[in-house]
Amino acid sequence: MTKFIINDQIVDQDKAFVYVSDLALLRAYGIFDFFRTDGLQPVFFEDHIDRFFRSANIMRLKCPVDKENLKSLILDLISQNKIENSGVRLVLTGGESPDGYTIGNPKLIVSNEPIKPLPEEHFSKGIKLISHEYLRDIPEVKTINYLMGIYNMPKIKANGAVDQLYHWKGKISELTRSNFFVVDENNKIITAANRILKGVNRKYVLQIAKQKFEVEERDIYMEELVQAKEAFITGTTKMIMPVHQIDDIVIGNGKPGSVTKDLQITFSEFIAQHLQSHR
Repeated sequence: MTKFIINDQIVDQDKAFVYVSDLALLRAYGIFDFFRTDGLQPVFFEDHIDRFFRSANIMRLKCPVDKENLKSLILDLISQNKIENSGVRLVLTGGESPDGYTIGNPKLIVSNEPIKPLPEEHFSKGIKLISHEYLRDIPEVKTINYLMGIYNMPKIKANGAVDQLYHWKGKISELTRSNFFVVDENNKIITAANRILKGVNRKYVLQIAKQKFEVEERDIYMEELVQAKEAFITGTTKMIMPVHQIDDIVIGNGKPGSVTKDLQITFSEFIAQHLQSHR
């Protein structure tokens, strides 16, 4: 039976639960983080744990386990479950509330789950997105509120798209679960700087991109998409994924561009080196 972490204990799946009065259930108040493993080795482990605690602090949620003990528990969980190339999801709830509105004692839940590989053509040919005007609440925090992303899934699928690109008052921010980049005619890489969740993969892609290309973090406007030479997204399972169309706008020639392809190769090599150095 698959093991979970509940607060400071590793338990069987049938012992993992939240109370019906938990604010995560009643008000969608809580935070989470998610990282993948390569084999049984966590990828960018420290970064995800740091972001988890940063999100908890902003949301006024105290984790029942400190950072070092949580890391040890997670490594033990991965070792016990033995699910290779898996995902690890950390959730911190708002806690059992006495009145359905006040923060209680937050509950920590950590699951370890298989990851279904994304279609290879998403990486080799790119994906289509639709746009949607929306600004997430407290966008710099990875909250459990994914209402708009889930609600719009039928619309996304009906348009032959994979996800939606959020924008607000003309400014592009992010996708439901990914960061967004464009490449201009001079091979400059541009990504939003404000009102976004700054992803862990985004951080490292920017780091390696700056070694080869000019990079700019600034506001991106919807009207810039028609001039974009390339576009791509980054995320835990998506790594670097090309975007060939947004709504009716074909990006560049409708195929993954040279900058995106270069970064895909370089980023894969970077991850391999990172994992080797952390064994």
